[in-house]
Amino acid sequence: MQQRKWFVHVLVLVLGLSTLLAACSSKEKTPAETTAAPSTSVATEATEAPTPKEPVKLSILTTNANAPYAATVTNWAEDPYVKELSKISGYDLSFDFLSWDNLATDTTARFASGDLPDIVRTEGIESANHQGAVENGVFTDLTELIDQYGPNLKKMIPEYAWRSPDVNKNGKIYAIPGLVPNANTRALFIRQDWLDKLGLPMPKTLDDWLAYFEGVKNTDMNGNGKKDEYGFLVRQELANSEEFMYEFGVFPYWWKMVDGKFTPTVIMPEMKEAIKFWKNLYDKGYINPDAFTTASADWGASIQNGKAGSWGHYVDNYATHWNASFMVNQPDAKVAFAEPPVAKDGTQAFGSQGAGTYYVWVIPTKSKNAVEAIKFFDWAWSNPDAQNFFKFGIKDKNFTMDGDKVVYNPDDAINKENSASQVYQLILNMTGHALNSVETLPKTPIGEEMKKGFEISKKAVFTNDVMYMPPLPAITEHPELQVGFTSGSLLLDMFAKAVTGREDVDKAFDNFVAEWKKRGGDEWIAQATEWHNQNFK
Repeated sequence: MQQRKWFVHVLVLVLGLSTLLAACSSKEKTPAETTAAPSTSVATEATEAPTPKEPVKLSILTTNANAPYAATVTNWAEDPYVKELSKISGYDLSFDFLSWDNLATDTTARFASGDLPDIVRTEGIESANHQGAVENGVFTDLTELIDQYGPNLKKMIPEYAWRSPDVNKNGKIYAIPGLVPNANTRALFIRQDWLDKLGLPMPKTLDDWLAYFEGVKNTDMNGNGKKDEYGFLVRQELANSEEFMYEFGVFPYWWKMVDGKFTPTVIMPEMKEAIKFWKNLYDKGYINPDAFTTASADWGASIQNGKAGSWGHYVDNYATHWNASFMVNQPDAKVAFAEPPVAKDGTQAFGSQGAGTYYVWVIPTKSKNAVEAIKFFDWAWSNPDAQNFFKFGIKDKNFTMDGDKVVYNPDDAINKENSASQVYQLILNMTGHALNSVETLPKTPIGEEMKKGFEISKKAVFTNDVMYMPPLPAITEHPELQVGFTSGSLLLDMFAKAVTGREDVDKAFDNFVAEWKKRGGDEWIAQATEWHNQNFK
């Protein structure tokens, strides 16, 4: 009997030691495996093995982004990319996709139904698609959860993104931002071949640009026998066309502290000078006469058909719209990136700094998996396998490894057919998107040119505290006060009338400022000043 007891004790000891050694020698576990790890205590029956728990299930609502690949999928649960993301993360992931074309309507309907999964993608916590969600307790306060379970999130995501009103309200974090690889990508495109034809250098000052515009006006640049080209092509609402304003000390959405009041620059006297410059562009035919009504599609077609000497847009779109290969019947076309004109104080800028938020992820309070969701995001932002997946897809399918070097070709059929790369770089990417990232860009044929554009756009920004300002009551109640060139705004209405000569510049501007203040602008400034004083002492 004594000998039998001794044998049992030894057997238990050996089994316990074996379990310990196996645990020490195993690979690092995924977040789900770590959470679901079985107890290491010795079982009552030494011969029984512990039963492993199933991977934690996480449900995710996002959008298909109109990606061609998405149209080919009949069952996302069996999609190889979804299955791979589940495999490498250790979670049992299920995705539900809203149509990109009806995203606003479908998002509103989904929130109204209350049928929300563990993780939801939205444009921002204050989106009109789910108005009042924060106040009504629909979103989980993630502030302490991130501190406790997402240490890598704070390390990997810039502090200014956490302060964005898309993410933060009253000092509390309600969302995890999904970021673009390059936060500021505004660009000024120019026809380098037209510059060469005119014998002009790359413009640097406003006078240089005017000289280029004059040359374009008086020369048949596209060779069709007509003078149908414009130095700078503009579209509705001046979308991405707000160049030639910063040089005068003003810019849409730019606010400055003036005499103790946080004030939008578009109501400052300097705005008159910018308007007069734009009126000169219009009067001399340097911009298209239908600048304020040209639809986006017509604007793009005009550029590609050789009607524009320069235009504003984003560096990213060089790959999809604006490089020389898109210029119709123009075999000698060359498109380059231009730096913004030098202002009087020697500075240069296309616009104000942005937080780089592409969208945000919220965790509804009805979810029982908030902690696991935070752990999942922490893994997504910091794990090498996750980062490789979001940039290059599935190992040994979309890319291979040569030692520690990634071998990836975006033009391989597996990545190119149906734009398959968009499924892992965009649709399933939990960190934002990886299109034109610093890792993927060099692997594209026009990567070097785009790199130059990103370098220009990155340095051509000015700081702007308003990037952190949430929608305040005054602007919510009076959307016509918007200080950007949005449809229905007092600013756009005044600017169009003054530039086209329907009203005198001085009179139009003065009346605009008076009306803007009367309708609630003064109240907005007061609210903005109070906010600024609280946040930027």
